[in-house]
Amino acid sequence: MATLSPQEILERVRNLAQRSGAAEAEAYMEIANITEARVRQGEVEYLTQSAMQGVGVRVFVDSKVGFSFTTDMRPTVLDELVRRTIILAGENAPRDENRLPDEQPAPISDLEIYDEAVAGLRTADLIALARKSEDHAFATDKRVQSTRLAHAGAAVGEVHFTNSFIPYQSFRTTTCWGGVSAIATDGTTKREGSFEDRRRSLLDLNTPERIGRKAAERAVAGLGGAPIPTTTAPVLFEAEAAGRFLAGLVPALSAANVLEQRSFIADKVNQPIASRLLTIVDDGLLRRGLGTRPFDGEGVQQRRSILVDRGRLVKFLQTATTARRMNTRLTGNAFRTYRSLPEAGPTNLYIEPGSSTLDKMISTTARGLLVTGIAGFGIDTVAGGYSQQVVGRWIEKGTLGAAVEGVTIAGNLTEMLLGIDAVGRDLEYRDTVCAPSIRFRELTIAGT
Repeated sequence: MATLSPQEILERVRNLAQRSGAAEAEAYMEIANITEARVRQGEVEYLTQSAMQGVGVRVFVDSKVGFSFTTDMRPTVLDELVRRTIILAGENAPRDENRLPDEQPAPISDLEIYDEAVAGLRTADLIALARKSEDHAFATDKRVQSTRLAHAGAAVGEVHFTNSFIPYQSFRTTTCWGGVSAIATDGTTKREGSFEDRRRSLLDLNTPERIGRKAAERAVAGLGGAPIPTTTAPVLFEAEAAGRFLAGLVPALSAANVLEQRSFIADKVNQPIASRLLTIVDDGLLRRGLGTRPFDGEGVQQRRSILVDRGRLVKFLQTATTARRMNTRLTGNAFRTYRSLPEAGPTNLYIEPGSSTLDKMISTTARGLLVTGIAGFGIDTVAGGYSQQVVGRWIEKGTLGAAVEGVTIAGNLTEMLLGIDAVGRDLEYRDTVCAPSIRFRELTIAGT
């Protein structure tokens, strides 16, 4: 039997679903190939290669939704999958919002999310990248004599899509990454520092020299770290830590959580929720962005959305279902895999760069804490509380001082956001959620 193409598979599934009683039908297919090499002390620890292919089917019958998925592409299996999904839909409760999106995607020019150079990487190339990164970590400082790991990887993906209103469409992506977790030693004291970069294009990926150097510098900076006495003071988050803070706020920006009153900003649309220095953007059309794609998991065209505009809350991240329930426009933020239903999520979410530099923020802080690393989860986006263990450097008279660890910073998220008094211009798109350095006017720092 001849192998069906992705387009043939999706059209077969959609057409059969519609003939079998579905008022509307959708088929979503993913294909991915991932390779990663990990090195430690110059030796290859392990290599991984994986391939994935799957199809998810969503049908709507009398305002009821059914969903199933499979990794078996045989026609008989696909046909049975559709029949089972129709039956599942009949067992669910009807909802008025259970319909496909009304919006038709328009053609989008090249977003530069596929790079032949990444697709052409081989295992030997990845091993070499990982080894070079580790070598540069060792060369940065003699106190770095070992690593927990050095790794490099590449992924090539495809998404294929169709529904009752949208003809077959598809896109390809590539992702490459490299990172090192270096260990610095001073007598009996050991500290770990990590740096990782992830990009769509191989040319954009940080060099092995910078990856290794940054990891080593972070490890060495942690040596001699100790708690400080409990106090209140300005707290600066360098860019990577600020990005993790922003990522922790994502659940509060999800329309589904807002509808269920699981967001501390649920009733704050068109109200100030942050400093006027803060603008938060979700940009699904960012060139070479890690979250960039021409359409979302429901076939809706991507766009650039301002969620918080100079401190004022403008909108939330929507799927077709939540947008109907809130009687608002789509945002193109439906995320899914072939084995999951669409949920709201960020594409390329970031805080717009400000006018300051991290050095200026430090020099204008009489006493405070520079946060360089965050441990665990400390954001309560339902009640709006914040308490998180951090590491960093103490600031005294505008100068970086001793390493700090074993402390927890705490505050109220609303007060924290309103109290941001500086935003840096050091934004790097190394993740789907990222930010420049930011400074909070005053937080509680719990130490000894």
